[in-house]
Amino acid sequence: MLFPKTVSPDGHAAARITAEGVIQATRTMGGTVMGVGSLDLAGGIAFLQSQQQPPAFTFVSLNLVRPGTTEPIFAPVAWLRAGKIRLAVLGLTDHTAIASGAGFQVIPWQNCLQQALTKITPKADFIVLLSNYPTAENQAIARKLASIDCILQAGHVLGNVAPILSANALISQTEIRGKYLGVLDIEWNGRGTWQEATTIAPNAGASRYGNRFIAIPPAVGDDPAVLAIVKQAQRRLDKLRQRGL
Repeated sequence: MLFPKTVSPDGHAAARITAEGVIQATRTMGGTVMGVGSLDLAGGIAFLQSQQQPPAFTFVSLNLVRPGTTEPIFAPVAWLRAGKIRLAVLGLTDHTAIASGAGFQVIPWQNCLQQALTKITPKADFIVLLSNYPTAENQAIARKLASIDCILQAGHVLGNVAPILSANALISQTEIRGKYLGVLDIEWNGRGTWQEATTIAPNAGASRYGNRFIAIPPAVGDDPAVLAIVKQAQRRLDKLRQRGL
């Protein structure tokens, strides 16, 4: 979400200004939880730690840990509510994309996810996993851990991915960087069976879902509060350029 690629040492200052603007704009638009992807670490772990402001804006990653431990640096889970439904939101960072760095290590999901779900599942009605892993790995996660209800993935394949059912989990993805709004409508009847809302012969006990990808054209008007954040970031970048940085 924060960096489009690995940042060179002489580009850190400008990249961090842009990333700060992205976080501020996301919060302004109502975003409250972000899973940490491998590229989000391009600005350094200290930068990410300076930007987290739970519960207003929470970074989640179970497997981004302090070196030599299984202790998460960020929140292992964020708790939300949809009416009376208790939602647990977890995050995983792809350990094959970035294994370790200054002040952090990324361990395989097999080393931490099941243990976390053992504690979380009895308290949650619905479990969402924000995953930085590719689809095949997410399908393996869903097959192994039946208590995960929805996996939203990002970081490997570009484009929109309509929901794929794997074991008990719906796996989906929305295109990056504001090109589309992904909408997943869910009529929740409990864990176990999913069925598309358009099914002609619905199963009365199934949870039903519908999915839409809404293209956001350039002509859409800017939100004044977000536009102010963008302009502020641009002014900071201009000052850097003027100083030859």
